[in-house]
Amino acid sequence: MEQITFPELRDKLTSLYAEGKYAEALDLVERNADQFPAENARTTFWRMCLLSLGNRAEETISVLQEGLESGLWWHEELFADPDLNAVRDLPEFKRLMAVSQERYNEARKQIARDYAVLAPEAPASGLYPLLITLHGRNGNKDIDLRQWGLARQRGWLVLSCQSTQPVFEGAYHWDNPAVGLADLAYYYEQASQNYPVDPQRTVIAGFSQGSGMSIYTALKGSLPVRGFIGIGTWWADPDELTGERMAVRGYFITGEKDHTLDRAREIQEVLRRNNVEFAEEVHADLGHEFSRDFGTSFDKAIEFIFIEKE
Repeated sequence: MEQITFPELRDKLTSLYAEGKYAEALDLVERNADQFPAENARTTFWRMCLLSLGNRAEETISVLQEGLESGLWWHEELFADPDLNAVRDLPEFKRLMAVSQERYNEARKQIARDYAVLAPEAPASGLYPLLITLHGRNGNKDIDLRQWGLARQRGWLVLSCQSTQPVFEGAYHWDNPAVGLADLAYYYEQASQNYPVDPQRTVIAGFSQGSGMSIYTALKGSLPVRGFIGIGTWWADPDELTGERMAVRGYFITGEKDHTLDRAREIQEVLRRNNVEFAEEVHADLGHEFSRDFGTSFDKAIEFIFIEKE
């Protein structure tokens, strides 16, 4: 068995999928999925999609059945994925989708708030600058900690927040921003109680939908943030990104190969109309991901957010 981290597995799978190499992608997942039991719901869904793309309907249904029997569940919206076109309308698959949704409805009632903290050495000033980070859609509090860890190296207290809105076990979204704001207020309160946080040096940041939620939170003024950082920014309704606190500053990290780039441009236009100051760093070869040298990108973002106006 090859040794591979989950981010490496995800990246390899994404690359094979983009090249249309579905059989190779399926083999990759099936050889490595057992190494990541915490990601069972995610890898099981990947297997369903890849089997369906290979027109292996009976096996797709079998994988869904086995997943449900092991206690897994998925929100019904996931089954609208075009990758499942080969099986979605089959009676048995429909029956199993309904079972999955029933399980989801029960599981969502049990979701508790959860967060992670990366703490640097105590600062000389006595107060920690705070970076609040939000995962993308289908993400969780741990998924991007490898990237955000560099902020801790620079002396920032990192508060990685997890939504309470599930998609499947271990995966969450920010579709309902009111629920998201309530979650974030709780996480900020917890951080403030446990660490001496500097309210003048607090920034909120996120990836993909988490970036959109970061902007939404910053502009609504529900948390005392000075600015936001958006990576691969996406939000379902850009016109929602207005609020009472338009004086914050933002920094976008975008890729010209990112499939969400057009939506990021729409979001920027809304901010421009509302006189929200922002800067952008564009990478020609970047897709929907963090920049290769994210440390440099982070430093530029912080410098822009806190630059003193003349």
